[in-house]
Amino acid sequence: MKLRPEEVEFLSAWAREEKAPDPYALPCHGLQAVHQVSGAALIRMIKAWARTEERKDEDIFHLFSNAAPRWPWLSTEDFRERAQELGADSNGAKAKAVSART
Repeated sequence: MKLRPEEVEFLSAWAREEKAPDPYALPCHGLQAVHQVSGAALIRMIKAWARTEERKDEDIFHLFSNAAPRWPWLSTEDFRERAQELGADSNGAKAKAVSART
């Protein structure tokens, strides 16, 4: 399953903000805090995107230029469901790692 364009746009802006000295003063990190989603969860979603698209994680930096996209998920629960669908949730990541070792 692929990320929707608005999800990639948000993740692209969020990833660029990560390089800033105080990312939580910036729009995407503010939305992340409001929705109580961990940075690790967003990173797992970026990694799921990279796997699906057969690209490097770093490619996400250059996909969109909008510095303040809207939160693309309807709710925090919607985010968690999408992460699970994409195999980007912490349980999915653990399950894939275990199956890869066996």
